[in-house]
Amino acid sequence: MTLTVIGDLIADVVVLGATTLEIGTDNPAVITHVRGGSAANVAAAAARSTSVRFIGRIGTDAEGEALAHELAEAGVEVRVQRAGRTGSIVILVDDAAERTMLTDRGAAAELGEIDPAWLEGTSWLHVPLYGFAEPGSAAALRAAATRVRASGAPVSLDLSSVASMRAHGRDELRGILSALSPTVVFANADEARLLDELDVHVAGDVVLVVKRGGDPVLVRSDGAVTEVPVERVSDALDSTGAGDAFAAGYLSAALEGGTPAESAKAGAALAKEALRRPGAI
Repeated sequence: MTLTVIGDLIADVVVLGATTLEIGTDNPAVITHVRGGSAANVAAAAARSTSVRFIGRIGTDAEGEALAHELAEAGVEVRVQRAGRTGSIVILVDDAAERTMLTDRGAAAELGEIDPAWLEGTSWLHVPLYGFAEPGSAAALRAAATRVRASGAPVSLDLSSVASMRAHGRDELRGILSALSPTVVFANADEARLLDELDVHVAGDVVLVVKRGGDPVLVRSDGAVTEVPVERVSDALDSTGAGDAFAAGYLSAALEGGTPAESAKAGAALAKEALRRPGAI
């Protein structure tokens, strides 16, 4: 079985020690350059336990080629379009492991029509909301989801970011959910709260998975809500990619027949690992 993930593959510049910044002068920090992008993070983490294909767009530059090579070295089947310049994100991480991101998605934002051959054999398609920011990329994702669903495979959506959700607004979010007809929707507590504020409802037959940091994960399935305990991490270094690791663990377990609660437990275990290192898995 193959998990296909469509979205961003970009460079992350992770800055540890950003709790207090003095403007106009030097600030000591620990800076790490790592492979990033929500979709690429999910693919790399899931490749530890399942067959994974990544589809995205990188620049025609050495950085993009290096990132694609590194992702392939992690065990991922990589299929990328090439144009423009590869994107990057500066991630400021404070002492509580919370991160603030300055994002330049570059070529990743301009994903074009996807070769149908790249989708063949997909057992599950996963897409982050980031990919819907631009019309061309959004159209490509909708078409891919339609093709995958027609083959009988499920689709999942990660809401990704409250900023992205606000940028889309109520009507666009409703349209995205309608077009994708996802089997599973992932959200953190803030994203789930914003769904309610925007009056955007996830259909009752869709599994809604709400991550809440060290508090139990909430899994709404078949009209019931289950709390899945998670182990708190006292030595968390960086929360970057923890949600992506969770999605990877969940999807890998679901592909093996795990129930939503069992899959959430697997996701929480992988997310804990991501919290203990700078950057994503």
